[in-house]
Amino acid sequence: MKVSKKTYILIVIIALLYISRGYVYRVFVKYEPIEERKEYSVRNSELISYIENSTINSDLSGIVSIIDKSNELTNEKLKFTSSKCDVDPNKLVNSSKTHCVGYAYFFTSTFNYLLKKSRLSNEWKARAYAGKLYFLGIDVHKYFDSPFFKDHDFVIVENSTTGERIYIDPTISDYLGIDRVSSR
Repeated sequence: MKVSKKTYILIVIIALLYISRGYVYRVFVKYEPIEERKEYSVRNSELISYIENSTINSDLSGIVSIIDKSNELTNEKLKFTSSKCDVDPNKLVNSSKTHCVGYAYFFTSTFNYLLKKSRLSNEWKARAYAGKLYFLGIDVHKYFDSPFFKDHDFVIVENSTTGERIYIDPTISDYLGIDRVSSR
């Protein structure tokens, strides 16, 4: 079976887009924080056990490794739903179905727990935010009538000393494998 030149080019383009999906997403989609969400502390013994057992052999000495492990634990534990659901990470450890609010809270709580464990909590902190998504500079939320799409929740990891900010969308991480996003 011979593959035509057009088919070959199409396959190469699709492969390149897949490989560079994070970069492409960050170029076209920008996040703008509107409102900081409340903070949840990890207090459920099952959630503590889940985090502790999942990080026994993990190197959590740097911020990147803590972000990556928090994304991994969030993606492993949660499943997306657009239905009414829990958002408290201490409940999500058992119920697991949530939307972007729950994803942001779970990531934030897990991340901040791991920061304390790694003794980096004086320098870094994660906060969940409700915000807007912009595609090519256009607010995408105005095209939806449903209250479900009035905003989108994501996380900002910030260094209190340098002011460095890292934007994380745990929902997009779970579905597209894109671990970092861009700010407006």
